[in-house]
Amino acid sequence: MADETYPWTGTFTDLPAADQLAVAKLVVRGKAVVGTVDNLLGRLTRTRCVALLRETADDRIVAAAAWKQPGTSYRRDKFKLAGAPIVGFETSPELGYVVRAADVRGRQLSGGLIDAIVAQITEPTFATTSSNTIRNHLERVGFTRVGGDWQGKKGMLSLWTFRP
Repeated sequence: MADETYPWTGTFTDLPAADQLAVAKLVVRGKAVVGTVDNLLGRLTRTRCVALLRETADDRIVAAAAWKQPGTSYRRDKFKLAGAPIVGFETSPELGYVVRAADVRGRQLSGGLIDAIVAQITEPTFATTSSNTIRNHLERVGFTRVGGDWQGKKGMLSLWTFRP
């Protein structure tokens, strides 16, 4: 069946260059970041882990998520916007870039991506989202919503924290 997928989890730098480019394009097209593919490629090399779903029929990468290392000011800003204390999360990585190709949205793929990243988490981690679907997945795997919501570019954002 053409819509079957299989997972892959590892470091971004373990991927061949063509796959790295495919992931960066997917994240940019999925509007998980503001910026260019070239800018994102550098940031993706600093991720701790990426989780991918590939279509079985053609090996195309159709979904991705990352356990990433955001900058200090970005992290502080998110906690400040939520009105939440950052204590214990001052250097924490973030679960993010949860995206799916447009033609596979609605197939309930994001939960598996989040599960794959959470299986790798070894230290306090945070996430932000404007998606009710992602909020539900974060809560299901043990993230806790903290602080209040704030207006983001794509909607109301919420902050979530996780301690393994």
